[in-house]
Amino acid sequence: MMRSMFSGVSGLKSHNTRMDVVGNNIANVNTTGFKASRVTFADMISQTLSGASAPERGSIGGVNPKQVGLGTSVSSVDLLFGDASVQQTGKNTDLAMTGNGLFVVNRGQERFYTRNGAFEFDAEGNYVMPGSGYRVQGWMANNGSLNTSSATQDIVIPAGKTMSAKATERATYTNNLDGATRTVTKLAGGGAMRTLTLSDGSTVQVPGTATWKVGDAYSSTVQDYRTAGDTVTVSKNDSPVTVTFADGTTRTFDKNTTGTNYKYGYDLNNTMVGQSATANANTTVRAYSASGVGGEFNTGTYQIGGNATREGTSGSITTVAGETVKLKLADGSVHDVSNIPGKTYQVGTDYYSYVSTGGTGTPITSKIVGYEHTYKIDNMSVVSKEGDGANLRVGDGTGNIDVGDGYGMVPLAAGESVTATAASPVDLTVKDGAGTKIIGKLTTGTYKIGDYYKGASITSGSATATKDNPVQVTLADGTVHMDDPGATPPGPGKTYNVGDHYSYTDAGGHLVHTTVQSLNQMYKITGVDVKKEIKAVQSKKNVTVDSIEDAKEATATKDKPLTVTLSDGTKTTVTSGTYRVGHSLPVTTLISVYDTLGNKHSIPLFYTMTKRGSGATTDDGNEWTVGLDGKDVTGTTTTIREADGSTTTVTLTPVKMKFSTSGALLSGGGTFKMTLTNGSFGTQEVTVDLSAVTQYAGTSTIVGTTDGHAAGTLSKVTFDSTGKLTGTYTNGVRQVEAQVAVAQFNNTTALEKQGGSLYRESNNSGVANIKTATDFGVKLTPGALEMSNVDIADQFSDMIITQRGFQSNSKIITVSDEMLETLINMKR
Repeated sequence: MMRSMFSGVSGLKSHNTRMDVVGNNIANVNTTGFKASRVTFADMISQTLSGASAPERGSIGGVNPKQVGLGTSVSSVDLLFGDASVQQTGKNTDLAMTGNGLFVVNRGQERFYTRNGAFEFDAEGNYVMPGSGYRVQGWMANNGSLNTSSATQDIVIPAGKTMSAKATERATYTNNLDGATRTVTKLAGGGAMRTLTLSDGSTVQVPGTATWKVGDAYSSTVQDYRTAGDTVTVSKNDSPVTVTFADGTTRTFDKNTTGTNYKYGYDLNNTMVGQSATANANTTVRAYSASGVGGEFNTGTYQIGGNATREGTSGSITTVAGETVKLKLADGSVHDVSNIPGKTYQVGTDYYSYVSTGGTGTPITSKIVGYEHTYKIDNMSVVSKEGDGANLRVGDGTGNIDVGDGYGMVPLAAGESVTATAASPVDLTVKDGAGTKIIGKLTTGTYKIGDYYKGASITSGSATATKDNPVQVTLADGTVHMDDPGATPPGPGKTYNVGDHYSYTDAGGHLVHTTVQSLNQMYKITGVDVKKEIKAVQSKKNVTVDSIEDAKEATATKDKPLTVTLSDGTKTTVTSGTYRVGHSLPVTTLISVYDTLGNKHSIPLFYTMTKRGSGATTDDGNEWTVGLDGKDVTGTTTTIREADGSTTTVTLTPVKMKFSTSGALLSGGGTFKMTLTNGSFGTQEVTVDLSAVTQYAGTSTIVGTTDGHAAGTLSKVTFDSTGKLTGTYTNGVRQVEAQVAVAQFNNTTALEKQGGSLYRESNNSGVANIKTATDFGVKLTPGALEMSNVDIADQFSDMIITQRGFQSNSKIITVSDEMLETLINMKR
């Protein structure tokens, strides 16, 4: 009977303890960082009435032990370290922890741990628990650098903490330059100057607003040519011209004159070696060899003593020693026959035989269809029509036309006649077979268009009479006969050979037989030009515009704004800066550079596309120039006026950046030096790094950052989720100042409570492992506190259960007492 009473007493004690724990949990339902506890029971030792017995083989089975329990006891009171809800407080020094960890605080040399993150800074800047003054532990940063592998220390952030000035040592540029950026295609107005290339070979700069066209006269002067041998070629640079002849008459024409019969010329002979003439559409050069053979040329330049080559597809060609003749045959072959001088070949009728190279020796015969005749020029006649390209040469003024004297060729009108003299020689244009030829330099005789000119006497050979070219036959008996097929009645139109038999009927009706003694070919005159010596030429000397080049570079000012046309057709008006065709408008960046005194200098850096790649290869991408001068990509220096009136000189050699067609930086992306000079701080070098810059199509987002700063005072602090405390200074710099330490135990539930929401190590908790929140995967929430993890509903339920348990155990005692009383009463 006494055992049950003692069991009831043990149950009352145990449930009383449990109620104490529940009461404590409920009491701390609003305690920051509080962790609830729970109680577990275990039965006490049991009294054995009889032990167990093993089964006997073939007899009886085994028997279980008979034991009576003696009550219950408290097995454990456990801390429940589960996370609680986080409540925002708005106080920047509060920290709420989520995860397996505790804050570390010290009181002198004593170390405690807590989940209560209600911290703040005291009067000396110590980060503490305000209710106890215990100092929060962590690591202090050295100029923003943390060493969390070192021992923890008090976190101290004094109010008004200052930061020394730091001179800028490095500037880093990142992000993108627009690979499709627009470039300048045209500059107009302002300081834009166009370049005129003039006909005299010079160039001049004119304002971009000036309206010039190719061919415009830039300047004009009148020039007289009166010295023998002076020459003028009519052109846009020499037009109009006035020719004064030796007889006092004049003739004026310009480069646009066409269709007149007036011509101009001069003759050169072998005493004028080296003198030359150029043939063109209006100028014919007649170049002759010493043997009198030659041709007319309308292109090329020819020189006395030089060579000329004429080609023919009709007539005959006679080889002459020292000259080259090549025959062109119908089979396409060409043969040099110069080694047989004095031989005549008739084109179209004669044949030429040759042995093919490498052949069997059997001759090949083919008809002659043309020839090529190269000879040394002994003398020339130069004849020009009026108009562009006409060559005019001044004579010696004697009135007689000598070799080298320039002359005019005045056409004789139909029906008029002229008598040739030394002062007025005559050139005849006559019919010659199917074409015409010139018979020139005639100083005797009277001539009229339509008459016949008698050619030289032929005393050996033949002549054929035609309508335009009758033949005068002189007979051995002294009589002269004319065979003119164009006369009435017409002549027979025969071919005559000197020495042939010739019969005719004389005036008395007698038949006369004789022989041909000589022949004269007659030429029908179709034109007569009377030559007059040129005494002087007056030319309007024009300097004209040959080409116009728009401005490649121009500078804009407020007084002279510049209109810039870009590659997409858009136009913009600017009032400052220098711009160049083919370059982009500069992309302007600004970096803040601090000197050793903490003074801030705003340094502009300009990025200008200076070459658009062709894309022919992957390496042929765009090129950019980086420099200090937005007005001049080649500029190396810029001067900045500071707020205090001083000046800072910045020096940088422009850097060329070359990109591939895929936008990757190929060259120019390393580091380079920029030098600043100012009287207050001397000279300072800044390393500029461009290696992270890209170039893709899209907006230019390039930006530069520097590592320097001015002096500053701490203005506020903030925590992040890793427990890092960052200070913001009045100079705009944000710097890590400290980091809160986090402790973790192998057995957190074994920590000993010390009151004040503090814990300390116990023999069973293990040694604290102190690291950062990141190391443990713990999250810290700034400006918030962790609430108590007590579940009030759970506690109320537990309280009811505890109450019922307590009541039940009290019944055990009551019943046991009644049973004892019954037992005692049995004696009565």
